[in-house]
Amino acid sequence: MKFQLSFFLLLVAGAAMAQPKLNSPYSRYGIGDPVNQFFAAQAGFGGQSAAFHDPFHLNLVNPASYAHLRATTLDVGLFAKNSKYQSSESSLNNWSGNLAYLALGFPLRSPINEVLDRTKSPWQYGMGIALTPNSLVGYNVETRDTVPGMPELGEVQNTFEGSGGTYRFTWSNAVKYKRTAFGLNLGWIFGKNTFENETLFGDGLTWGDSFPTFNNNYRDDIRLSGFTWNLGLQHDLVLRYAQNDKETPTRWITIGLTGEGKHNINSTADRIFLRSRGRLSNGQYQNADTLLFETGAPYTITLPATFSLGLQYVIANKLRIGGQYRYEGWSAFKNEARPENIRYRNSSAFSAGIEFIPDYASYNKYLKRIRLRAGGYYRQDPRIIDGEGLDDTGLTLGLGFPLVLPRQQTSYVNAALEVGKLGAGSPVEETYFRITVGFTLNDNSWFYKRRFE
Repeated sequence: MKFQLSFFLLLVAGAAMAQPKLNSPYSRYGIGDPVNQFFAAQAGFGGQSAAFHDPFHLNLVNPASYAHLRATTLDVGLFAKNSKYQSSESSLNNWSGNLAYLALGFPLRSPINEVLDRTKSPWQYGMGIALTPNSLVGYNVETRDTVPGMPELGEVQNTFEGSGGTYRFTWSNAVKYKRTAFGLNLGWIFGKNTFENETLFGDGLTWGDSFPTFNNNYRDDIRLSGFTWNLGLQHDLVLRYAQNDKETPTRWITIGLTGEGKHNINSTADRIFLRSRGRLSNGQYQNADTLLFETGAPYTITLPATFSLGLQYVIANKLRIGGQYRYEGWSAFKNEARPENIRYRNSSAFSAGIEFIPDYASYNKYLKRIRLRAGGYYRQDPRIIDGEGLDDTGLTLGLGFPLVLPRQQTSYVNAALEVGKLGAGSPVEETYFRITVGFTLNDNSWFYKRRFE
């Protein structure tokens, strides 16, 4: 039964691997809107991930957490997002949704074997793989204006459209000695973005009798792929052990660090620039002249270095509270394939939150075993629009519903709600709420060495 459920979730996640119906005007810059890499269990309390580790939940952001796993864990997440975009002249409400993540993690030594062997090693190892969206592009923006000093041109209409995105495949490895864990993520980013721009002059007007107006049509297809990595460290400062058991901590403080350097990503661009007298009813361009045609031109995209520091105070099976700081050096970002007219700034992000379990061992009151989560965040968007940086602020709520499947290993359905605003005071403000639902299935029989006596 459990295998069938896991297989079904894999099929659902695979079917969801399609581009969402996104309409975000700022996704035209860079390689698109960045996608947070934390899962539903962390999203519920502010997205804290640097210091987060749990025996039965995955944490892709800090690979050191994989060394704390005590069961093989399959994690599948889906999301839905509602955004309201508001400018000085108009507003738009938009729904989008897609696969949030697909991940598998496991300890390299089954805890059942430790019990049977009656020995506990100070060393523990973990490994995992994951597929996640990395960035999203989707917008359809139209502007209308007049050319100063040339009223004979009439109204000029500019249409900007974009679609696509990138994905990240990650291989995680971790090792823990006593209370300190180290981890390494090796990743591969890949994807394709399409950018189109069309300029239309009103009513087919002419400049006098000799100079007919033309429509400009530009399309840019950019494919990119490249290798990434990041390192993670977690250390537990134990404050209290279980009574008569100096091996099992009950209270501790976790210090978590993650970091990575700049990454150079390869890209190839196909470009075409047409000037025409307009489009016919069949979609073809009328009297088109090709001013630029380029295929497979190689370029380099430079992604920034990042650093995160997190602290969490934990009472086992009861309370988790903490905060996190993250820095990203976006001033070093470069996109040779698509030069832009905006600047990027180094950005900081702060998050904090709490998780509380009323009574994890309650036998007859299920509600007491639900994990309750809440948090908040402030994130600086690296893109500078009209000389102003965009800020993203929000609050989060989360629930973790424990499920006991046939093999008696507790699994979870995690749900998170994020409510926030991006770009307050900017030309286009986005007010949004995002719902993420994750299915965390655990099985501790993997790598179990069966014995016959």
